[in-house]
Amino acid sequence: MMRQLRTTIGLLLLSAALVTAATGCGTKDKSPQANANTDTNVSAAGDQSEQPSSSEKTKQSIHIYYSDQDLTTLVELNREIEYDSPDQKIAAALSALQTDGSIDALSLWSKAQFLSSSVKDGAVTIDVHLPEGARLGAPGEMLALQALKQTLFQFDDVQSIDVLEDGEAVDTLMGHEELPHPFVK
Repeated sequence: MMRQLRTTIGLLLLSAALVTAATGCGTKDKSPQANANTDTNVSAAGDQSEQPSSSEKTKQSIHIYYSDQDLTTLVELNREIEYDSPDQKIAAALSALQTDGSIDALSLWSKAQFLSSSVKDGAVTIDVHLPEGARLGAPGEMLALQALKQTLFQFDDVQSIDVLEDGEAVDTLMGHEELPHPFVK
């Protein structure tokens, strides 16, 4: 009985590993190099139609935080974002958080849907929707919140981050970690 249980668990873990590996197949890295230090441009499109502007967008190189494949530690990568306003800067950083960095740097927010983000007097408010596939276990939730805080608190003008789920201040985002309202720098 115990041997059968171990075999079943082993097969489940092997299946999970194969599914995880298979989801990475078929995605193409469009950058010339596929290493952890490759810079990627992310711009905040928002709900605006593309219009030529009289002023140039601000470009900034920032750190984005991802997870290693085992969900044990954060991996820091540099990304370049473009934005016109503080709100767009936060939106561009959130967008960068949703894209995988490399084979060894996985996004913890890829399946989350950022409904809105705004900045007012140093206070960032983010409204997120988490479909079932976006919910992580306790270690994943802890790393996701750390990645979010470290990514946004690198901006000098961000003093606090309030994360809402579907417009409501909830006690926990994914059911494991307590969610303060707001996180303070």
